[in-house]
Amino acid sequence: MKKTPKFFADADPVRYRWYKPDKKVLGRRMEDHLRFAVCYWHSFVWPGLDPFGAETFLRPWHASGGDPMKQARHKADVAFELFDLVRTPFFTFHDRDVAPEGATLAESNLNLRRMGEVLEKKMKSSGVKLLWGTANLFSNRRYMSGAATNPDPEVFAYAAAQVKNVLELTHDLNGENYVLWGGREGYETLLNTDLAR
Repeated sequence: MKKTPKFFADADPVRYRWYKPDKKVLGRRMEDHLRFAVCYWHSFVWPGLDPFGAETFLRPWHASGGDPMKQARHKADVAFELFDLVRTPFFTFHDRDVAPEGATLAESNLNLRRMGEVLEKKMKSSGVKLLWGTANLFSNRRYMSGAATNPDPEVFAYAAAQVKNVLELTHDLNGENYVLWGGREGYETLLNTDLAR
């Protein structure tokens, strides 16, 4: 007979022993302190690669040649099924996690808005909320020299328009937060490297 690890409660392997959502800690409920979320990128988008090999997660929405929007909807179905199974109150996403990039900025933004409608319906039916949204300003090679710090004004403008769209969608989905994360940002002038100046 398997022994249940100490950090799990009773015999339920997916229930925490010490985490009690309604228990007060410093005047607030534990649930208000610890806002657990499933991150779309880590759970559904990352292909399982490492520096020495190719992807190891061959999920249906990773297949090339399929309809990218159909694959995005399939990914959302699986995501919200997982959210229900693990009883997570929140999820997070980058724009490219939930919607495919299009051939143009307008098409990419439209894809995100269409998937936003799908997410909104799933959020209403499940009760799962958005903790934060953000723009992926690092995966596409256009951002190899940064986004907000890119010396090319066209790339900078593209990034700003991409952020605007995701920021607005995050607001429309009642996201608790928006993350400004510049995965490949550099600096615009040497003054950026000497903070005392």
